Amino acid sequence: MAMTAPAPLPPARRTLALVSILLSTLAGTIDTSIVNVALPKLAVELHAAPSETVWVATAFLLAVSCAVPATSALGDQIGRRRMYLIGVPVFTLASLGCALAPTLGLLVAFRVVQGLGSAVILAVAIPLYRRLFPPEQLGQVLGINAMTVALGTSAGPTLGGLILAALPWPWLFLINVPIGVISFVLAWIVLPAGTPQRGDYDWQGAVWAAAAIASLLVGVRQLAAVATLWHAAVLLAACAVFVALFLRRERMAPRPLIPLGLFTGTFSLTVATAWASFLGQGVAFVALPFLFQSAYHATPLESALLFTPWPLVIVFVAPLAGRVADRVRPAYLALTGLVILTGGLVMLALLGSNPPIWLVLLSTAVCGFGFGTFQSPNNRDMMAAAPLLFSASAAAVLNTNRTIGQSAGSAAVSMALVLSGAAAGSAAEQASAAASVLWIAVLAAVLAVALSAAKLRATVPAPA
Repeated sequence: MAMTAPAPLPPARRTLALVSILLSTLAGTIDTSIVNVALPKLAVELHAAPSETVWVATAFLLAVSCAVPATSALGDQIGRRRMYLIGVPVFTLASLGCALAPTLGLLVAFRVVQGLGSAVILAVAIPLYRRLFPPEQLGQVLGINAMTVALGTSAGPTLGGLILAALPWPWLFLINVPIGVISFVLAWIVLPAGTPQRGDYDWQGAVWAAAAIASLLVGVRQLAAVATLWHAAVLLAACAVFVALFLRRERMAPRPLIPLGLFTGTFSLTVATAWASFLGQGVAFVALPFLFQSAYHATPLESALLFTPWPLVIVFVAPLAGRVADRVRPAYLALTGLVILTGGLVMLALLGSNPPIWLVLLSTAVCGFGFGTFQSPNNRDMMAAAPLLFSASAAAVLNTNRTIGQSAGSAAVSMALVLSGAAAGSAAEQASAAASVLWIAVLAAVLAVALSAAKLRATVPAPA
């Protein structure tokens, strides 16, 4: 039987639904980086090594990365409204658990649960927009969502520093509780019930995908010390096996979790470009708080204020980049943005031990301008390269790709702290290691430029 198009919702109801989804999306993306400025403080208050506190950031990103593919497909099975009404309370209650955690181990455990809730929210957000809004409004809504994700990811350190200036660290997580309650109540009232698409759920694919992602990210982190090199070798070998099992399953599954036909040349290059950019951003967002607080002796608030130009510029640039992308090829904008981002990261890496404040602010502003110019056009290219039938899977790849890149960035900083001996060293040693690891961010951005240029060359129209 052919499915009929859902009846349009009243504008007020659509607006309230949009507010609910944007609030929960903003909270989830803020939590990818809000704890970064608190890592030195957590190391002291929870009596842990700096390299161990990085797990507070990595665990959340790891959980999101592993869960997004599975939850994206599960939304088709049980209904996206129901999934959303599960994800928001899980995220909210886990945030409360993080705030009450007395040890680093419990804090990391609750961050994993929090990441699972955030994965559900991210997985169903774009499909919900398609259900709520008519096609002529969908582009505008997706642009607002992209700006929200960019703002949340970038504004986390600034918001974290502002909170720590006045309140103890548990408030980094307690702020999610009222947001979660508001989002849940709005969604319960205004989100329409959908019709689940029953069918064969690809459980095997979900398990193999999660196992591959987890073994990859944990294995990379184990490369940080000679004593755990054999752990890394086992985990990375296991990752290769899980990837092979996943690919085999996706070729055979009646309804694959991620259809392999999605990965055309253009789509694959766009995904790789985005991953490299998020790797660079992930490194910078974890390394800079150590640099600001160890080398410049900045307070958490001062450290956050030094970050402020990055998200602030994105707020203004990202919507403009989206509009310009309607008039010129998005690939040109994406490449331009990556070149600017690379320049900004080089400026940060060359700041030295006692830079003027204006130069620090200018460097972070340049990074924000470049990233804001890049992200929306690149996301547009990614979604445009995916057939409409695979749009939900493409959104899952987009979200997973972002969190894997950021997780790898966090792991790279942890490795640098351990390999340099700075993890158990003085503040000066930690500052030196943080400054050095910024060059990894620069290399990641250079890789993104090269991939973006390759995509541009591959998609240039042939001359008539």
